[in-house]
Amino acid sequence: MSSNTRKAGTAAEAMSEQGNSKPRKPSPEICSLMMQLSAKLETLSPSVKDHLTPCDPGYGTPVEGSVTAFRGRKAHNQIAREIIELCQIITMYGQKREPSIISKQCFVILFGDLFNIYSTISSKLVGLLLRARKYKLLQFSGETLFQGKDDKTVILM
Repeated sequence: MSSNTRKAGTAAEAMSEQGNSKPRKPSPEICSLMMQLSAKLETLSPSVKDHLTPCDPGYGTPVEGSVTAFRGRKAHNQIAREIIELCQIITMYGQKREPSIISKQCFVILFGDLFNIYSTISSKLVGLLLRARKYKLLQFSGETLFQGKDDKTVILM
């Protein structure tokens, strides 16, 4: 047994013999570091007060300036470009209808025709059609469209 081990053993024995089982007080440097780490942890981890309920106005939206907000804007812009491209394809390949009271221009195309044209460009046609309908750019009947079954469904722009 080395002298270092003996000294450590005797110090532990001395503490237990004296009944002094209190932990030592950390040094001021360690206290300062612990406080800094605790403060950083509070800013990084979500706290109870930051938890939103479905009734809160910011619920379901990312924190402004965050990476999530950036990704959301980037995805929204990409989808908007794809919807514009879809509308351009409908304008090029669709049949022009007589202007109505509601709109100046109106183009009509069957889903089957649009599917055949658009499938070489993208496999996301139905999703884009649903999104374009949500933005009131297109009209068609039914909840969603299926290849084969809904080929004769009219899509109105």
